[in-house]
Amino acid sequence: MGMGRITELLRQIALVAVMASPVAAEEVPRTFGMSFDEGLSTSGLLDYILPRFALKTGRRFDPEMAADLSLAAGQGAPFAQRGDVVYGVDLLTDSDAAMRFRDWLLSEVGQNTISTFAPETGDPYGPVVIEEVVEEDYFEGDIPAGRLVAETHCTRCHKVSPEDRSSIGSTPSFMAMRALPDWAARFVSFYALNPHPAFLQVDGISAPFDVSRPPTIPPVLLTLDEVDNLLAYVQSVAPADLGAEIQHQ
Repeated sequence: MGMGRITELLRQIALVAVMASPVAAEEVPRTFGMSFDEGLSTSGLLDYILPRFALKTGRRFDPEMAADLSLAAGQGAPFAQRGDVVYGVDLLTDSDAAMRFRDWLLSEVGQNTISTFAPETGDPYGPVVIEEVVEEDYFEGDIPAGRLVAETHCTRCHKVSPEDRSSIGSTPSFMAMRALPDWAARFVSFYALNPHPAFLQVDGISAPFDVSRPPTIPPVLLTLDEVDNLLAYVQSVAPADLGAEIQHQ
């Protein structure tokens, strides 16, 4: 084989090798910049968590870089609480390293790492405590007028106030029903719950009595205003203490 043929063969082999070799992927930056509240630094939290994040992910914070994310009180996704101050993380760019740090802060691993840090002074850091806001039902109406409705029409069966002595005794008092978690739903629809439909009607809402089954006691007819006033009164009634829930062995 002549030198020219060998040279051409080697050139072709080299060309095939180049074409077959994978193209090097563009390297993703493994550092990120960050702005933060001074307290997070002076307390020692950042010095504690950043090396652990770097060890876990291979990404690190570069103080010389422009901020890719921000750690500050009262902003972004909450990741830690110290006393009454809630700190949040907010992404400022699409930096992959910064996104990884944010996700780590919000993850179970990151939260556990923050919780294990013990500052030399001041309150410890911990998970954000989110207080559940319970919306209470609120009924607008005339409370004294509602009490009059209760005393006029409800005492036949129910005890409607602590000082009330007129009831049949086998039905729950307003105070006992007021202590139930679903008391509002019960009272809003009381006229449709047995045994009320057999003798009670709300003007404009209830269907007429069944002529084949007339009320066995004097019927009660309430207006919508009277119902609103009754609900307002019930809302003002102090719930009874029903004691602790029964524990079954």
